[in-house]
Amino acid sequence: MSDSFRWPRLVQFIHWSVATLFLANHFVTEGGDELHEYFGWSILALIGLRIGYGLLLAPEPAKISSMTTSPAKIREHLEELKAGDVPELAGHNPLGVIAVWLMWFSLAGAAFTGWLQDTDFGFDYVVYEWHSWLVDGLLIFAAIHLAAVVLTSWRSRKNLIKTML
Repeated sequence: MSDSFRWPRLVQFIHWSVATLFLANHFVTEGGDELHEYFGWSILALIGLRIGYGLLLAPEPAKISSMTTSPAKIREHLEELKAGDVPELAGHNPLGVIAVWLMWFSLAGAAFTGWLQDTDFGFDYVVYEWHSWLVDGLLIFAAIHLAAVVLTSWRSRKNLIKTML
């Protein structure tokens, strides 16, 4: 990875907007109020925009086609890490690819269950709990993401945070 690598501006904007809206929704807004719902829908729209951009317009490595992995790639990456080798990549390593998709699906699931909990189905099946589990999982994912970025930056001696600024 070149020291000059930066994620495209739209990817940076979406990343920080989703992070800010998610944290604001969890720590600032009151669940169920209008602002909370607006933030949730905005997160869903931003994920849709990111996927659409990745499918249609994004350069490498922000293309959705670059966001794939396989068991073989994961094994190879784990072997490299075990050997103390941190490969230089522009974009996500195989574990990072999994994390991105988990976050996107979990964020979409949180938005969907947030909406669903106000329906008859939501009341009958206690969808509020599903929503809470997804949000709690996302907080854990975010903490793991931050730890992985810091650890990978330290091990590779590359400032990964700078690529998103």
